[in-house]
Amino acid sequence: MNTHQGSEVNHITDVIQVMNSGIDFYEKAQKNVKDPAIGALFQRMIDARKVSVERLQPYAINEKGEREDGSSFAVEARRAYTTLLTTFSSNTDSTYVKELEEIEEKTLTEIKTAMDKPQPADCEAALAKALLTMQSCHAEMSRMQKH
Repeated sequence: MNTHQGSEVNHITDVIQVMNSGIDFYEKAQKNVKDPAIGALFQRMIDARKVSVERLQPYAINEKGEREDGSSFAVEARRAYTTLLTTFSSNTDSTYVKELEEIEEKTLTEIKTAMDKPQPADCEAALAKALLTMQSCHAEMSRMQKH
């Protein structure tokens, strides 16, 4: 059993996998949008996720013994991403924003799930920072969707 400050880390690899999937998804979407402002928004989302992933990596290493570089999801989330990816070729920029806001919601759900589990104090702090970052990203996507 891996421990960190005498306490086991829980659900961190799942959070990182969701964030990695979000990074992949935003990168694909970014190539297809026409509006430079939306492209810049997607880049901010990518950057925010990368920072959060790196902040959480030490806990993923603690949880499973190595870095979490995967982007696999639970079956339900994977199905949702696959469905969204197949629709991208014909969607407008506003549709990308709407679909990606749903990705933000999934990310928040995973972080909150991890926060509901027992975590070492430093891991809780890293999750809290990730939550604040992702809440900010979600709010920005919501504002963009209303335009």
